Amino acid sequence: MESLWTTLGVAAVVVIVVLVLVALFLVVKLVRKHRQVHQPGTPMQTKAAYWLSLAYTVFPFDLLPDPVYFDDIVVLTSGLVYVSRSLTKKTRDDRRAD
Repeated sequence: MESLWTTLGVAAVVVIVVLVLVALFLVVKLVRKHRQVHQPGTPMQTKAAYWLSLAYTVFPFDLLPDPVYFDDIVVLTSGLVYVSRSLTKKTRDDRRAD
């Protein structure tokens, strides 16, 4: 019985470490878009999505307790997808205008 608890404990630690690494990966990907987000002509909604995604991850107010990073991962993924699509659309529109 003790080995079962040890195995479960190790598995829980591994899951938490993986979730933290995924969250950190997403934060890095989002932060790398900083320069693009702050170019003139970037829609305010894109800037807001960028900052709100990062703020949600950093601030201690979460929907789920912090050892569970599912909510942070969902917010970061959503923000990254929205910002990326918005910047791609902006770039496409800028090229058409030239």
